[in-house]
Amino acid sequence: MTGVEDAAERYIEYKQALGFDFSGEMQRLQAFAASLGGRDVSRDAALAWACSGSGHPRSYQAQRYETVRRLSEFAHALDRSFPMMQPGLLGSTGARVVPYIYTEEDACVLMRAALDLRSPDGLRAESLSFLIGIMWSCGLRVGEALGLKDVDFDADKCLLSIRDSKFGSSRVIPVASDVAKRVSAYQHVRDVAAPMRAHGTTIVSTGGKPLSENSAERMFCEIRWSLLGRGESFPGRMPRLHDLRHTFSVRTILRWYAQGEDVNAMMPYLSAYLGHRKLSDTYWYLTGAPELMTVAAGAFRAAGLGGGAS
Repeated sequence: MTGVEDAAERYIEYKQALGFDFSGEMQRLQAFAASLGGRDVSRDAALAWACSGSGHPRSYQAQRYETVRRLSEFAHALDRSFPMMQPGLLGSTGARVVPYIYTEEDACVLMRAALDLRSPDGLRAESLSFLIGIMWSCGLRVGEALGLKDVDFDADKCLLSIRDSKFGSSRVIPVASDVAKRVSAYQHVRDVAAPMRAHGTTIVSTGGKPLSENSAERMFCEIRWSLLGRGESFPGRMPRLHDLRHTFSVRTILRWYAQGEDVNAMMPYLSAYLGHRKLSDTYWYLTGAPELMTVAAGAFRAAGLGGGAS
């Protein structure tokens, strides 16, 4: 068995253990390993294989290359001699993009920058800062946070009700006591600035009108540059407001790993908290961020599934 065949076998076993339907990727990896004919794996070999054949669209070629690239990321975490491959060399696959994972310092910088935005009565700035904080703390979707009503918040029990969310689902989630205090503090600031509000929407804009998702996204685009220093640029795709939800998930899973929790056993709780319909949507976070891929591969190796070739 060659090195790439062994790595592919372990990667397939790892993904299937997480519950992924990995049949298509498995066939591609097996075909790539066979194409090498015993030669060492390399980026050029992966590109040549991905572009081989005729009549395939560019997105299909990119998908083939990215399958091998993800294998290289997994294998490199287990064996540093296995070559890493640069993402995106053949363009978009149409698959989900790797999210931008914010540090706690990033979140604080964004919240402070939001407060500096021009705002006639201060509400637009205060609301964007609060929106960033609640998404960072609770992993809400943008639309879920902006759709909150005051009646959805139970300050005494520290509970938030998310109603009519994606696919028409609803859920009730617990929040930390300091988050509950921040919600109450924001409501007080809002009510002082806009005492004549005629609706129960929690997060509002100038004059107490509901803050729209388009407005929130536009304001976020103005402040995300605060994450950079002079002359810097973002290394990949621009950070999104929605990436705060991804960050919450990644931080939660990393914390469980650090605490020695059985992450597989805990994932259904995170899935329910996030409002996912399928557990596989939550498991995607394990491979959606390099931070988790490295930790997961370490756990895989520690469990005795990442040893030498067999």
